[in-house]
Amino acid sequence: MKLWLLISVCILTVLVACAGCTQEQKNVTPAPTPEPTDTPVIPAPVSYVPGPTDVIPPAYNIQIQVDRNQVSIHPDIITTFRGGTGISFISSLEVKVTRSDGLVETGFLPKPDIGDKITIEGTTGSDRVEVFAHMKNGEVYKIYDQLLPFRNR
Repeated sequence: MKLWLLISVCILTVLVACAGCTQEQKNVTPAPTPEPTDTPVIPAPVSYVPGPTDVIPPAYNIQIQVDRNQVSIHPDIITTFRGGTGISFISSLEVKVTRSDGLVETGFLPKPDIGDKITIEGTTGSDRVEVFAHMKNGEVYKIYDQLLPFRNR
């Protein structure tokens, strides 16, 4: 019985090996890979010049407070939502900081409540801070755009 099983396994192995070897080999030349080229990455220009803010309808009016930590090891920029008549119409608050070293950082505060904060690390130079109010109807208002120095001299 064991001999019959061993012979069956050997015959099956030979048949499987022959089946894989009966295919015709095709000479395929590999496609040449393109040589890598050094393409300079040009960063998008950033603007440090504050622009105008939008006029918000009185029903959408909200209040924020933007502060700067004056400690040089943590030059954070803190934006606090203070509420307003438009508190029920706002869906999120976006803070965009264009740092003096060229880095742009963005923070979001979904469904802000009074006292909620967004903290973004700034630099010890002057950083541009823009705050956008995203309303539930899809409208977006720029409510704050100022250059914030690390320390007033």
